[in-house]
Amino acid sequence: MIFPLLACLGCLLAPAADDQFKVKEKNGQRTVKDKSKPVRKALEIQYAKLAEAVQNKDFAAFQALRTDDFHTVDEQGRPRTAAQMAERAKAMLKRIQAPIKTSNEIKIIELKGDDAIATVRQYFSRMQEIAGKSRKVETYVTQDETWTKTPDGWKLKFVGNERDAETYVDGKRIDPSKPYDPDAPPYDPKEKPGK
Repeated sequence: MIFPLLACLGCLLAPAADDQFKVKEKNGQRTVKDKSKPVRKALEIQYAKLAEAVQNKDFAAFQALRTDDFHTVDEQGRPRTAAQMAERAKAMLKRIQAPIKTSNEIKIIELKGDDAIATVRQYFSRMQEIAGKSRKVETYVTQDETWTKTPDGWKLKFVGNERDAETYVDGKRIDPSKPYDPDAPPYDPKEKPGK
């Protein structure tokens, strides 16, 4: 699971739910107001806080942006509890090294009551030790992240529907399901096994 982290760059909005738009008619004129814009701005702030927490390797600040019942379902359909994800975050923050760069491009937001489901394309770059050497690791993933409005602001409560994942080590795409081999050719997900 890749961790959701930074502010939106060039965000796009697509209609996702009828309650996302307010339609008014006055004097024969119809106006449609997008109700998600304040939510989008609020989530951009939260992603920026997450990015800062990761860059500072600040576990407490990272966890403060999650609900107590935060949970995930990974690409293979395996559920992870809040406690499991907290341990995973702690381990990730311990092993990554600068320079660290993260971004989350919000594609669409679907509003459902006090929840906002954001589809994001995440990028995460960091240095970490792999096969006895410090290497640049870059990951990309698209996933759906459910944020909920709490008295303490928007907090992340669920991450799922991971897709389109890519992993690069020192600029070369790898198959993250296999042990790292620096001499292996670049991974091509379209290539059939055995070729």
